[in-house]
Amino acid sequence: MDDSTDTRGTQTSQKRRHLLEQSPRFADSFGLVLLLLIVSFFVLAVGGDNVYGQILSMIIFAAVTWLALRASQVQRRILRLVLPLIPLATLVAVVLVLEGSDHTATVVSKTLVVLLVVVAPVAILRRLAAHPVISLNTFYGAVCVYLLIAMFFATVFGLIAVLSGDPFFAQMQSPPEQATSIDYLYFSLVTITTVGYGDLTAAGNVGRMAAVFEAVLGQLYLITVVALVVQNLGPQSRVGRRLKEEEEAQRNDSGDDEEAGLDDAEAGEAADQGA
Repeated sequence: MDDSTDTRGTQTSQKRRHLLEQSPRFADSFGLVLLLLIVSFFVLAVGGDNVYGQILSMIIFAAVTWLALRASQVQRRILRLVLPLIPLATLVAVVLVLEGSDHTATVVSKTLVVLLVVVAPVAILRRLAAHPVISLNTFYGAVCVYLLIAMFFATVFGLIAVLSGDPFFAQMQSPPEQATSIDYLYFSLVTITTVGYGDLTAAGNVGRMAAVFEAVLGQLYLITVVALVVQNLGPQSRVGRRLKEEEEAQRNDSGDDEEAGLDDAEAGEAADQGA
């Protein structure tokens, strides 16, 4: 039983070490992911909710997800499945936007963005957990996940408004006023950072509870993940220490085997001389 457990642990460690040693293009380039993510915020602010603004925003969101998966070094079989689906789903959403079906296009595009900002954070967190050393790239990746959480909730707020048919914000109850994507993103960022300007507030009970959940989740993420990354910036992580210990143990075992071989050789020579 112990031997089988040790064998599985050794195989897992070897696979993890093999993945860490691989350096494909854009590997661990979370600084670039963060930069592209910030650019997408400003593109969303400038482009607005017109046809071309929606199309450009979806393309950038798809690019962020593609780059995040590449930087996270997701397993190849998953990449072969996910990477072709990203442009395909983006193309479908773009076609729906161009056809002019506002309600259907909005639901599909927002659902697409939700899927995008769910896949990317999971992939990034899995990669950060495997980092042997806590570096700036680890910090950039943690910040990317924080911003992606805000994007996720911004899209959820928009979906709540679309599916319920009622205005999401209490300050935009009259028909001429309609919330835009940047309004939802702005409200989400204000909520997750607990700034609480109060210029936009959720009107419905579901929206209020979603906002509260985002605020709690954002603060828990800051005081746990981000705080630990900043505190341990530079030293080896638990994965790195484990890999180092295993390498030292392997070197010691190989050294013991060599010494045992020399002892056997000396004993053999002594026996020959005695004979």
